[in-house]
Amino acid sequence: MRSRTRAVLVPFLLSAFVVSPACRSRGDGDAAHGVVIVNAPVAGEVRRVLVSEGEQLKEGDAVVEIIVRPEGVAAPTTRVEDPVATAARNITSAQAEIEAARAEVVRAEVEVQRLTPLIASGQASQGELDGARSIYERAQQRLQRAQATEQSAQAGLVAARQPSRTTTPAVTPSEQVVYAVASSSGTVSAVSARTGMRVAAGQPLATLRAEQ
Repeated sequence: MRSRTRAVLVPFLLSAFVVSPACRSRGDGDAAHGVVIVNAPVAGEVRRVLVSEGEQLKEGDAVVEIIVRPEGVAAPTTRVEDPVATAARNITSAQAEIEAARAEVVRAEVEVQRLTPLIASGQASQGELDGARSIYERAQQRLQRAQATEQSAQAGLVAARQPSRTTTPAVTPSEQVVYAVASSSGTVSAVSARTGMRVAAGQPLATLRAEQ
């Protein structure tokens, strides 16, 4: 399980800002009874959801990234697509390509197996068999490329979920970034936060099954 950056409050770029303990999310619920609720530490807009259901978390792991804008400041009209959503879409596309390539490999292999015993009886030519083998080899190469693409997409998803300065989308001088974090170790059982969603302070964002 990867290490996660604890929640931090990015200061305004135009003025100094002191991090307040109130800006860390508090997990409500009773961990002793197996339920931990991750709430929004402040009101704002969800920029990124950094976890998915079934994922194992440690205390302090970032769960949701929230953008806070001063009152009266409108959201940018041009928005950068959530990198987590982009990475997840790339994984889905790669997995679909893997399934298609695997099916092609199976069909080609069946054809090679069908033609091989027919050579001796003269019911099939060597050229037909060579052609089927060539198709089989190309199908295998397609499958290998698809698998490599899926691995790269998985790595991209891991990187996109890291709330670091290198992966966090740029904010304007009038914005701050706050992370809702897990208050104890556990497994994500539900995520209610969605990218672009407006949330109020204290609003539940995710539920964990606490470690016993």
